[in-house]
Amino acid sequence: MLDLWRQILAGSTRDLYRLLAEVDLSMTQLKMLHVLMECEKESSVKELAEELSMSLPNASRTIDGLLQRGLVERREDEHDRRVKRVGPTPAARALIDRVDTARLHGLAAWAAELSPVQRTSLLDALSLLPKERRR
Repeated sequence: MLDLWRQILAGSTRDLYRLLAEVDLSMTQLKMLHVLMECEKESSVKELAEELSMSLPNASRTIDGLLQRGLVERREDEHDRRVKRVGPTPAARALIDRVDTARLHGLAAWAAELSPVQRTSLLDALSLLPKERRR
């Protein structure tokens, strides 16, 4: 699987790193945005820290950086004002789409080299996989 993953991503890693440098995001911030995008509802800073195996202060600093860039929104929990709820902004969604597109360039190049039979076999196999997971 690792060999397959490396083949698929060959050539797209450089584009991804270039994009991250352009938008001035750390890998920690990128991971935080991806977790937020996967959540169906806003998350608390504590939940995000646990999900990413981060300390609460580190998660809070990461959120602060994303808040300053306009990539997250933060509000008080309606039941407990001590709890802060965080969610992605439309700008974060657009940025993650750009990141995912950069990552998919390697997949597109890899798939372009497959024969029609291989492509059909791959699509058949992929159709058997579970659909998207939500947290």
